[in-house]
Amino acid sequence: MKRSVLSFVPALAIVAGLSATAQAAIIYDASVQTGSRVNVGQAGFFGAATVASNSRILFDDVPISNLARGAATALEVTRVTVGIRQVAGAPATSVSLYWSSLTTNVTSPDTQIDTPSNLIGNANLGAVTASVTSLVSIGDGVNPIFTVPFNTDLITGFGSFAVGVQLGSTDELNGWRATTPAVGFANAASAVWAYDAGGISGLAGSPTEFGPFGFGAAPNPPATFYIVVEGNFVPTPGAAVLLGLSGLIAARRRRN
Repeated sequence: MKRSVLSFVPALAIVAGLSATAQAAIIYDASVQTGSRVNVGQAGFFGAATVASNSRILFDDVPISNLARGAATALEVTRVTVGIRQVAGAPATSVSLYWSSLTTNVTSPDTQIDTPSNLIGNANLGAVTASVTSLVSIGDGVNPIFTVPFNTDLITGFGSFAVGVQLGSTDELNGWRATTPAVGFANAASAVWAYDAGGISGLAGSPTEFGPFGFGAAPNPPATFYIVVEGNFVPTPGAAVLLGLSGLIAARRRRN
């Protein structure tokens, strides 16, 4: 029996080492700022008949390259950061962050966000006298705040989900900062979605959820927004190793 117990020690040491080194990483980074911002709640956003409404949520896709995610089917998110552009004179605003999957449509391709979405958290930004991009972060980068499955229909070669922003202020001086992806990341879809819970978009016959849509050619802003996501892939490589080790240990126990 002593030999059997000693034979498990290296395996347990490996398990402990994997647990100690499993840290969240930056999974997606679209933080290179452009000169634009978008407030989907402002009057006139979808056309002259569009009335102001702070119930609308703007969603942007978060695409993760298949090369980065490997065989992972979901992402355990530990922190989400968005950038809100406040131009000089912007009033105070609340900021609510949401996440949505794109996986409930059983008929491929699935290109629609799943609504109603899920609240990540809230923050408040004060009025500003000088223009600034204010960062709003939810999560500590270590502990999971939600787990979301990947959609592989939206963009070939990527697994995707969506992050949304709802602004309490409908003033156009407040807006989600338009960006381009940082080096090593991509947003190949260049599309967004709007969720209009109040159904008052001003578009005749429009549903509460519409998209994906873009903003047209330059100089209109790109349909990519300031989002940084940190987390861990599910299942992780370490989890696969752990499963192998547990099977090995169980086999040894059966023999003794």
